[in-house]
Amino acid sequence: MKNITLKISAFLCLTMFVLQVHAQECPDLWLAPGVYKIATCNLAGGELYMTINGGTGQLEWAAEITTAPADATQLWTVTDHRMPASAGYVEITADLTSLGAGPWTMIVDQSTYDGTGLDPEVRINARPGDPISDTMDPNYEYDQFQRRKASGWTGTGNNALFAKPPGQGNLRYSVVPTAAGDQVLFQNSGTISNLRYILVSTLSTADFDKSSIFVSNPVNDELTIKGLTPNVKDVNIYSILGKQIMSIKVDGSSTLNMDVSTLTSGLYIVKMVGDNGSYSKKIIKE
Repeated sequence: MKNITLKISAFLCLTMFVLQVHAQECPDLWLAPGVYKIATCNLAGGELYMTINGGTGQLEWAAEITTAPADATQLWTVTDHRMPASAGYVEITADLTSLGAGPWTMIVDQSTYDGTGLDPEVRINARPGDPISDTMDPNYEYDQFQRRKASGWTGTGNNALFAKPPGQGNLRYSVVPTAAGDQVLFQNSGTISNLRYILVSTLSTADFDKSSIFVSNPVNDELTIKGLTPNVKDVNIYSILGKQIMSIKVDGSSTLNMDVSTLTSGLYIVKMVGDNGSYSKKIIKE
């Protein structure tokens, strides 16, 4: 009996060791807010990266892009969500300004989500614009994610990702792609597959101070922004589809007046960009 017990103990120890080694095979972890590339882990034939397809605008897996400005389609800012439905949720965004497309946000594709909270599989996609901070917006929560630990990993940092659309708790990355061009799919059951969070750059710990900023809304021929701090360097205007329409450098003044008389009537996004982050505001051009 003693020998059997020793053998069982040895087997359990070996199993735990294998799990720990397997969990640590991909050392690139989410540790803090920053700009990351998000890639597969130990994929046969080479790693694939979450990428916004420049032609279709769809999120898919692709080979790594290493040259600017195209690499912006694989650079994801992962940070605390600006209006989380629950503590610990993050927003995942890409800045495609260098490609003339403005900010984009990773989302759960609502066309693949049945809203029951038990959906077996959804597609993860991307859309133009910043994450939604209006809890009354029907699209609220579809851009909320949670960084997690994959099975067997107990160390510091996160190597998995869950999606958190309304009423859904367990949608996670588990569908490992087989080739470039595959959709990014999350499932409600099955394994929790590892991801690589490859840190490209850290974010400033200083908050973007938006407490004093006032943006006129609605506007006619002139957009007025008051209360700008020296931190704000640029003000950009985007269409609701994320295309950059106008851009102006801020010279340090606290008030900025922009001639928007050439804009057609409709909804636009004003984005103020500084050294410590950015702040976006929707406006209506009458």
